[in-house]
Amino acid sequence: MGIISKIDSFISTVITRLVGLLEYFLFLRFLLKFLGANPQALIVDLIYKYSGILVSPFKFIFSNIYWRGHLIETSTIVAMMGYYVAVLVLLGIIHLFSRD
Repeated sequence: MGIISKIDSFISTVITRLVGLLEYFLFLRFLLKFLGANPQALIVDLIYKYSGILVSPFKFIFSNIYWRGHLIETSTIVAMMGYYVAVLVLLGIIHLFSRD
């Protein structure tokens, strides 16, 4: 295994783990919105505030859905898919340039 392969593997691992954390964070937002968590609670407010930055590029693509009194925030779902696809493309580019 060459040095380029080791660097590629390290970068891929770091990116994959960071995106995994991002996906968990966005899923937490989705779950809190779905369950109707009180936005005045400090932890919920912090999660909404910081995840809102990540979701904002995807707002208004689809309308939110209300199902049996629960909010399904489609912008969070689209954001999760969008970031996942972006990372797949990024990893593909990294692997493309790091071939031995």
